[in-house]
Amino acid sequence: MSTDMAFREDKHNHKLYINNNMSSPGYVTIEFIPKLQKVDDIQSDYWQDILIRMCIAQTKIILGRIRTRFTQSNALWTQDGEKLLEEGNNDLKELREVLRVNSQLIYPID
Repeated sequence: MSTDMAFREDKHNHKLYINNNMSSPGYVTIEFIPKLQKVDDIQSDYWQDILIRMCIAQTKIILGRIRTRFTQSNALWTQDGEKLLEEGNNDLKELREVLRVNSQLIYPID
């Protein structure tokens, strides 16, 4: 006895074995979700936008932390580290909320 449509992947030979207890189906749909190894593999405009926005937010956080590390006295201008750090944290929080809300989608975002 086995579960209907149970499967086993043979990675070495690049094959997928599917078990069927009933009569042979006419078609079997397999959804392939690739593992992305590098940034160049991202083809969707949506995910490229998300990645760019996340990079900008992280850069603002890093710059804000660098600029707030030291204070200046008797300078004609001041650093905007606190403001940049706050902006980056807010951008990152908003982006994570968007991803959390969209994580339960049935259809892929393209």
